[in-house]
Amino acid sequence: MWDMILLSILILVIAAGVYMLYSFIFGAAYFPSYDIQSLRRAVKKSLELFKDQDQIVFADLGSGFGRVCFEVVKIDHKIKCVGVEIDPIKVFWSRLMASIKRLEDRVVFIRGDIRKTDTRGFDIIYMFLWPGITREIEEKIFRERGRTRVIISLEHPLRLGRIEKLGKYYIEYIS
Repeated sequence: MWDMILLSILILVIAAGVYMLYSFIFGAAYFPSYDIQSLRRAVKKSLELFKDQDQIVFADLGSGFGRVCFEVVKIDHKIKCVGVEIDPIKVFWSRLMASIKRLEDRVVFIRGDIRKTDTRGFDIIYMFLWPGITREIEEKIFRERGRTRVIISLEHPLRLGRIEKLGKYYIEYIS
């Protein structure tokens, strides 16, 4: 009996290790966003730019388990959130939670590599990523020049547009 228990524990440890290795290989290491109150203030401040729009498309690049999306749709009924995540387990969980919370019409989660995601359809883009990936995505957004007018980054500075700092958040306005 102890053999089966030890074998089960070993299999779980190996599976967890493979899952974590997968996350690091694809740049999807997980550290949840924190200080949601400051994020709410940053989003509310950004909404001033969109007061004439009927719908505001907010993107969470590297959405993890969807916490940011679930929080921002509470701020204003006009916000629709698209979470982009490479990890299929996190996408599955986020979709399940959106269904349980009955938010499928306002929160959508897609599996994809954020470096290959077309950002032109998003009004506000949020990210809490590694510093190098943050710079790479910021440059991509400026190259694509879609409808994005605000980028919000937790902890990692942005540098290409007009920047404002709110707590640990950097808010970048694109003209």
